[in-house]
Amino acid sequence: MALFPRYALGMEWTDSLLKLVEMKRGFRRVRLMQYMVHPLFKEEMAQQSEVDREEWIQSVREALADRRFKTRNVHLALGNRHVVTAIWKIPEIDSNRMRRWIEKKVIPMWKLPFDDPYFDYQPIGHVWQEGDQQEVMVAAVSRSLVEERVDRIRCCGLEPVSIDLSALSLQRWLDYSDDSLLDHMATLQFFRNGVDVNLFHRGVFQGGRFVPFEMVRFMKNDNLTDMNSMSPMLADPEQIQDYGETLLEVLGKEGPEWMNLELWKKSRVWVLTGEGIDLKQLMMWLQSKETPPVRMATEAKNLMSEKLSLKTSRWLGTTLSVPLGAALTGVQSR
Repeated sequence: MALFPRYALGMEWTDSLLKLVEMKRGFRRVRLMQYMVHPLFKEEMAQQSEVDREEWIQSVREALADRRFKTRNVHLALGNRHVVTAIWKIPEIDSNRMRRWIEKKVIPMWKLPFDDPYFDYQPIGHVWQEGDQQEVMVAAVSRSLVEERVDRIRCCGLEPVSIDLSALSLQRWLDYSDDSLLDHMATLQFFRNGVDVNLFHRGVFQGGRFVPFEMVRFMKNDNLTDMNSMSPMLADPEQIQDYGETLLEVLGKEGPEWMNLELWKKSRVWVLTGEGIDLKQLMMWLQSKETPPVRMATEAKNLMSEKLSLKTSRWLGTTLSVPLGAALTGVQSR
């Protein structure tokens, strides 16, 4: 086992794609050595659907068969589609007692969409006066979902060593790749079945939500052959406009009121990333509307060798932002 790991794998598992990257820590910089974007079965596009486990594993094994990785250790990122986050105010207590306090006091009163929660927490801010309460970000996910995903990944020959929030992986990638660190950032990560919205204030994660929002609604025909390719489902200007108009309506209504108010503050900067849509067109369309400033996340090509870059689809864009941030967990200097 390496004391100072030079290679790391980062993975993001969405309803439609399995994304995997291998990064290497060099003397001066981190490099992207290889990546995989593997389409999953169409049945997984539907919420709450089940795909035969053995077929899924066989499909991913075949995709990995010709690849040679320098490590099997993979850092997995999970998004708001499966993870619930909230900020709770709790008494000022030490870290040893905090987990037990959350387990006994917070979890039972938290209305979670699953009954087998696995949780983690992170204190945020400071306690200025003795006796004050402290704010703690708590993230919860279904234990059975985590166990199922870990089991499938192991069956494909990889070893999960950490689980991260996609929001934090994305933030890590943006911090690493963009020198212009934003104090009031909102990330909008696009998927074929929805949008992950996350808020940050001076580097601290404030909260996030998943907004169900099917791109297929805006396709002009029933031909879904591009669902299994890197090509965007939505690239026509008319599709972009229709999607954008509905997106702005949804972002103003869905979710907690405080998040909607924070998202639309002019001091916010919206950072776009994801898959399924021509994000450059969407960014330019949003910039023509009355929204906070909009920009794109950094693309993965900046870390590629010339050889890898030449083989890369022009539509890769920001698709790998989250797995890149997850892999940085294993290769960044500590």
